Amino acid sequence: MRTLIHEAEGALNGLGIQNPKQWGEAELKVWDLAERGRRVVSVSLLLLCLITVCTGALLTALVEHHWDMAMEMWLPSYAFFLLTVCYVQLDLIAIRRGRSPAYAQWAAVSTLVACQTQADESQATSVTTAQLSRNVERLSDALITYAQFGVSRKPGPRAALLTQCAGMSQRLESAFEASLRDRSQVRVLAKHIVHLIDALGRQEPLNMVSSAESAPAESVPAEGPLPWRMVMAHLLAFLTGVGLIAGFKALGLSAEYLLLLAPLIYLVVQIPYLATGRIPTALRHLPRLAAPMPEPASESEVRTSDSDASADVPRQLVPVPQRHD
Repeated sequence: MRTLIHEAEGALNGLGIQNPKQWGEAELKVWDLAERGRRVVSVSLLLLCLITVCTGALLTALVEHHWDMAMEMWLPSYAFFLLTVCYVQLDLIAIRRGRSPAYAQWAAVSTLVACQTQADESQATSVTTAQLSRNVERLSDALITYAQFGVSRKPGPRAALLTQCAGMSQRLESAFEASLRDRSQVRVLAKHIVHLIDALGRQEPLNMVSSAESAPAESVPAEGPLPWRMVMAHLLAFLTGVGLIAGFKALGLSAEYLLLLAPLIYLVVQIPYLATGRIPTALRHLPRLAAPMPEPASESEVRTSDSDASADVPRQLVPVPQRHD
């Protein structure tokens, strides 16, 4: 954490911005310890899952009764792997909520380091731009999490904090968009982050932005629910596929017939996604032909086209060949 603070101080010195009065080292140490503990537990569990799955697959391949061994060894080990991944994700959510002040402080300091890289002409690339974008998004997410779980669970303080954090998030996003037009505006983004760190360090979270800049209550993003329907859809699709294969094996069909029935298996596996209302992205947005975008017309042309009855006739969605003179 001291290294991260030194990098942030060097970034502010390079941008010509005064350092915050206090960096919140205690909060940063809390986040560092929590993150290290989570990584150790996650890596240990995932390695155990990898060994279990590989052992189950190896035993399934070596014995004669492949299907019986797969049902007894490989499928339980694979289910253990899925449950472990689910636990790791829930543990990450719990740490971010339980250590939300430290999470917000760490996200702010990390974004300052990314600002210095983006402001430097010799280092700014498309990779650094994408990295700064991810840092700003993570900082906005950390602020919303801090407003919901960092101070109080009562409706009054939470509502006030949400409007302040949403206003600060909008200010950060506006500054980042301005830096995409003029890279020198990264300095403005860094100033906003320094003001944010000062407000969190003084324990004055309602002083992030002025009352005029705070977001209205109706526009504050609510906490996103956990995608339980998507989890259930994946689980049901997995069980459906296993049931189909078991049924085909019970009918005495060999593996060659399974390849011929692959389209049927694919369509049947999509049923759980349709039933839960969670259609995969590849099926939700089908490719289609579209006419080229028209040029923007003046207000008089728009009014004339609106009053014309022929405007209601749909266009043919066919590609228009380009003319080469």
